[in-house]
Amino acid sequence: MSNALEPGDQLILPFAEKEYVDVGRAMRILGVQRSTIYRMAKPGYRDEGAAIKLVEYHHRMRKRVLYSSIVAFCDFLRAEYGIADRRPPLANPMFRHRDCDLLPFPLSDTIYLAEAMEALGYRDERPVVHLIEEGRFDGYQLSKENAWRISRTSFKRFLAETRDKEFAALRSFAIAGSR
Repeated sequence: MSNALEPGDQLILPFAEKEYVDVGRAMRILGVQRSTIYRMAKPGYRDEGAAIKLVEYHHRMRKRVLYSSIVAFCDFLRAEYGIADRRPPLANPMFRHRDCDLLPFPLSDTIYLAEAMEALGYRDERPVVHLIEEGRFDGYQLSKENAWRISRTSFKRFLAETRDKEFAALRSFAIAGSR
């Protein structure tokens, strides 16, 4: 069973072309390579099946991605990893969110697991993944094989809160010791 839409499955709308984006734009929205887009369109990419839907007009022709499948996948990531929806509200339901607002947090606000490990002084990724799973800061994976993407803003907030707690603990220890 192919994940691609068949011509008979397409909605007939006056502006049907706006329902699809090209693979290049899908790559920019999700921050991935072309091969990842094609892998995401295959059944079994995640436990529930394909992440996005490709429209294949012909084998050798340019492929298109169903825009609503990208939006649905990003919404799934938000729900799966418990990340709050920070997208600005739409003025009209017919409008679309900006491309940079579709992912749980913008790519410009993203650091990767290796950077977080370095900042926290860990050599192993498990403690950092555990912190993400506890909800200490926001992070997600496009699939179990992909690198963790971490929100720079929530990570900085976590570091500041941790630093403040440590400082308060040291201060109370110093005050107690001076008595």
